[in-house]
Amino acid sequence: MNKEISSISELINAAYLLTPELIPKIKSEIEKVNKKSWAYFAPFLLSYNLYPKRSLYCLEIFETLIIFQHLKNSDRERIDFVLPPILLNSKSLHFLDTLCNLISNQFNQKNIRIIWADDLDKGFLEEYFGNRISVEKTDQEYIYDINAVIEMKGSDFRDLRKSVNKIRKLNPVFKEMGSEDLNESMDLLKNWRKVQGRKNKFLLDWGYTRKALMIFSELPKEDLYSWCIRIDNKVVGFAMAGPITKNVANFFVIKTDIDVSGLSLYLRWRVLKELRSFLVVNDASDLGIKGLKQHKMKLRPCEFNTTYTLAIIA
Repeated sequence: MNKEISSISELINAAYLLTPELIPKIKSEIEKVNKKSWAYFAPFLLSYNLYPKRSLYCLEIFETLIIFQHLKNSDRERIDFVLPPILLNSKSLHFLDTLCNLISNQFNQKNIRIIWADDLDKGFLEEYFGNRISVEKTDQEYIYDINAVIEMKGSDFRDLRKSVNKIRKLNPVFKEMGSEDLNESMDLLKNWRKVQGRKNKFLLDWGYTRKALMIFSELPKEDLYSWCIRIDNKVVGFAMAGPITKNVANFFVIKTDIDVSGLSLYLRWRVLKELRSFLVVNDASDLGIKGLKQHKMKLRPCEFNTTYTLAIIA
């Protein structure tokens, strides 16, 4: 797509609604620029597409991709970019600027957001847009050294070892998720939402986790790894992960029965054993939730990846 777009309808028509068939293309483009932010996991982008209320589209521009979302309800519409153009250069930045002006004029938006951007892209975008862009630091994503977590050596991993040993005594069965596990996994997710919803009013991952369960069988197993864990033949947890790049994995989803103490840490550790072909894994942020922060720190992150939300004034 190298020509100018003059209307929102032309933009929508030129783009592709995200479907499983687009995953290889998106993965390939992300691999070229060696990203490690959690949002660059292609199955997440597919699961985040909740058409028609929140529709995600992929547009090919100047030999790269840009992914945007179209929010639509009874009283408003708006368009924002989920990510910056995957490859940022003079052509893609100019095209982004042109789209921002188009969106601002036709939807009367005061600003157009880029929902997830990393440090490198933030620098490029600030240089190009200058005082027309505002920056909000949104997340600190947890990056784990996979081998260090698997080995659990030393006093730093004492709490993790306790949880692993505690769950081992319950004879858990960790297995690849199949269609026969789906109903129980959905029930687990519904119960998790009821309980956690009392504590946290805004559960960002409910929608895309449910969508991921619905579509996991449609995706190639090399793109989305899915497991569940059974105790006494009952599904008490499930998890999903997969590659961002050849060295960086994404810990996409984990949900466990909160009545089974230590299970969440055990399942994280058990999933990382399956990811040993990668160097590190991105386990997303803690959403500012104190308990989740304490939980993730027990896996001793080797670094943090900062992400930002940017707002461009057209």
